Amino acid sequence: MNVLVYLVVLLLCCLYAVTRGGLPERLAVLILVLAIVASHFAPVSGQYRFQKMEVGLLAVDSGMFLSTMLLSLRAQRYWPMWLSAVYLNIVVTHLLMLTPSLMPWSYAVANAAWNYPGPLLIAIGAARHRQRLKRYGADPAWS
Repeated sequence: MNVLVYLVVLLLCCLYAVTRGGLPERLAVLILVLAIVASHFAPVSGQYRFQKMEVGLLAVDSGMFLSTMLLSLRAQRYWPMWLSAVYLNIVVTHLLMLTPSLMPWSYAVANAAWNYPGPLLIAIGAARHRQRLKRYGADPAWS
């Protein structure tokens, strides 16, 4: 996966969500940014990244999944449930590395590919928030 493409998508979606979204969208951006920073400092499990199960990244991704799950339980929005499902897929991707026949490159690609929908879902959530504000004049954030 091209890191530059992901960073551009991430930056655009997060800026849109922070400027146009409600509190749930802003919290999701905070969760995502904290996870990216934590992933940068996560220790490598082997000599090279993604040769074995990345326990540090698994911990970060599990924390991100739990955080978005809590957000989806409290927010009066549907998109956090989809976001939680995406991050659950990332956690399951890590667990697939327990299969001895899995090629390390497929682990790396699958892990990277599942990260693209997250920022897009947050931006879609912010756009839907703007639509509800325009239509109803209010959009309660919490249930």
